[in-house]
Amino acid sequence: MQYPEQGIRLRSSARTSTGQVRENNEDNIHLWTHENFVLAIVADGMGGAAAGEEASRIAVEAIKAGFTPRDQRPETLVSVEDAVVTERLRDAIQTANINIVQKAAVSPEMRGMGTTVTLAFIRGTYAIVAHVGDSRAYLVDGDDRSITQITSDHSFVEALLLAGHITPEQAEDHPMKNVLYRALGQAEDVDVDMYYKRLHVGDRLVLCSDGLTRHVKPNEIAKLALADANPDIVSQNLIDLANARGGEDNVSVIVISVEGTTTNNPPEKEAVIINPSDEDETLVLKDRMPMRSSQLPDEENEASPDYDNLDDTQPGVPQGSLLFDDPKMTAERLRDEDGDTTLQLRD
Repeated sequence: MQYPEQGIRLRSSARTSTGQVRENNEDNIHLWTHENFVLAIVADGMGGAAAGEEASRIAVEAIKAGFTPRDQRPETLVSVEDAVVTERLRDAIQTANINIVQKAAVSPEMRGMGTTVTLAFIRGTYAIVAHVGDSRAYLVDGDDRSITQITSDHSFVEALLLAGHITPEQAEDHPMKNVLYRALGQAEDVDVDMYYKRLHVGDRLVLCSDGLTRHVKPNEIAKLALADANPDIVSQNLIDLANARGGEDNVSVIVISVEGTTTNNPPEKEAVIINPSDEDETLVLKDRMPMRSSQLPDEENEASPDYDNLDDTQPGVPQGSLLFDDPKMTAERLRDEDGDTTLQLRD
């Protein structure tokens, strides 16, 4: 298949920090850059130190393995239809969920383990985002400098907010703002929200755990995201700001910049995550060629998303008034050692 866009390059950076309070890092991140695409994953584990760390690790490993089978060359992902990519991402997250559930079943010390997962697969100027939990994906517009939260948190407070039961101001300081009604590891099946976004040259895509959004407001994320052209500097500045304001949780950030380029540009640098013994991630830069753009959706394929007529809102987001109205449904609150809480719904 041919790709009509030319002169598009994706530059990216991924960093994670233990923060200023926690003793270990329950976040797990992954950044896979290729000549024609980027796959970025942020997973925020819960259930206690060891359990949360294990849950986020299982999620990232399962998604990596499921989305990119060993018998398939990375180059083939360039020509895969968007509908196929969507199903492959959903299946990989479902597999990650099952793996976490099974691990908890055979390891009593891991009971209550779970994780969020927010990932983005970007080809040229098209992004497919998959989401479970309250880690977030933001789109920062390079032209008007506005910021849009792509994902909707699967949290009790967000459901109340969407249902109109509380105001945004009340949500900021709500005592149950960290309670999730959906995360990997809660049940053998999990719903995965999918979003589709058209990007433009100058835009920034930011994925992050709630350790960032606990301390840094969306407008501040947008300002820092556009303050420097280098994603490495942006990701570091975001983490530094969260830590300077208390760093109460692990902080993970992935920044992807959409840039214009020409085929005569020299090779760019690829960010590779290294996990040293200290608590912060280290980035090693390796040469890579400029990125080429992605394929436009096939207009004759009904399964392909219509990017020109997209509604940014995610249909079917649970409303707060519907979450607990079913008399057959009970909620079990699981709290880890660090205070994070998951609301597990049971029939």
